[in-house]
Amino acid sequence: MAVDIQEDLADEGVGSGVERELEGNQFDAGEPFDPASISLSSKVVALDTVLRRIRNNTIKLAPNFQRNFVWDVKRKSLLIESMMLRIPLPMFYVSEDKDGRWEVVDGLQRLTTIKDFVLGEDDDGKGFKLRGLEFWSGPFDGKDFYTIDRKLNAARIVNNIMEAELSFTIINPDTPEKVKRNIFKRINTGGMRLSTQEIRHALYQGEASDLLKELVESPTYLKVVGKTVKDDRMAGRELVLRFMSFYLRKRADFKGDMDGFLADTMRHINREHTVPVRVTYNKAMLAEAFKRALLRSYSLFGEHAFRRSHDNRRKTPINKSLFEMWTVLLARISQSTYETIIANKEEFLQQYYEILDDDAFSDAIGKYGSEPAGVRDRYSRVISLLKEYQRA
Repeated sequence: MAVDIQEDLADEGVGSGVERELEGNQFDAGEPFDPASISLSSKVVALDTVLRRIRNNTIKLAPNFQRNFVWDVKRKSLLIESMMLRIPLPMFYVSEDKDGRWEVVDGLQRLTTIKDFVLGEDDDGKGFKLRGLEFWSGPFDGKDFYTIDRKLNAARIVNNIMEAELSFTIINPDTPEKVKRNIFKRINTGGMRLSTQEIRHALYQGEASDLLKELVESPTYLKVVGKTVKDDRMAGRELVLRFMSFYLRKRADFKGDMDGFLADTMRHINREHTVPVRVTYNKAMLAEAFKRALLRSYSLFGEHAFRRSHDNRRKTPINKSLFEMWTVLLARISQSTYETIIANKEEFLQQYYEILDDDAFSDAIGKYGSEPAGVRDRYSRVISLLKEYQRA
């Protein structure tokens, strides 16, 4: 059966190196919820208060999840000029945690621009210089905030900026997690729509996001995967998170909501939420298991590791289901079983390729890849194969 293989997109519309997985409707994703569970509030906040909160990190500007959507200096300057002209800015959307900290859902570039101009890198007002202004190009073009505030007769302009009132819609902390993610998907308007992993990264900062970053930057990952997978939209981190989720947790606990399953794993690692796990773990153990699985995969499959392609066929993108399944299983098998497989590599690969080319297995890593039946079927087929190589 011919399979229509498409890639997820990275920035600038280029392929990410990861096969696109069929997903349900992005707004319901099999997650019906009571509209009454949506808890939102609105607040108008003076700019000086916003800047104080940014300084003490109760408004978290984490641009690494949108790092490739950075505005150029002209676009930044026009935003500042709007404030100089007292033109109201569009609504900002934030998600509030139980400690009162705000994570920016929509408006990150605008807040970052304001902070960079008014405070600068060293909190001294010496940020970027205005360029390409439309109304104030004469007196203010080429000037930073420090110069405007201290060296020009521009008190009215400075007041217009500093007395600006910003409107926020706040997703309150009692809103269920799946509803937060759904709202995040709906209202984010910053350029290309955020991927589900970028949303998880934004909402669940902590040990989990740090570990994912560490692993996609590790020499082992870069050797085996990194050259072909672009992580600018966190495609690589989602692959690693799928490994961690199915390695730590029982497959039977996956009920068909992949976004929720992965999100709960991040929250568990962050100690914000508890889910049943099948192994006792720490960061070092997880990292070691992952790296062991990568090296074993590369020894077995070479450049076709985690792909539908094999032998002399044209190399296809990495398949999420194959990546998750093979890293989990190769991390778990004993050294003796692995050595037996390597000693009989040609026979093993021939048997595996027959499975890989089977229509039912293709469905289990394709259109049913994120459904319980697909998870069950692909693991069952490959576990049966691995058992043939276990030493008595």
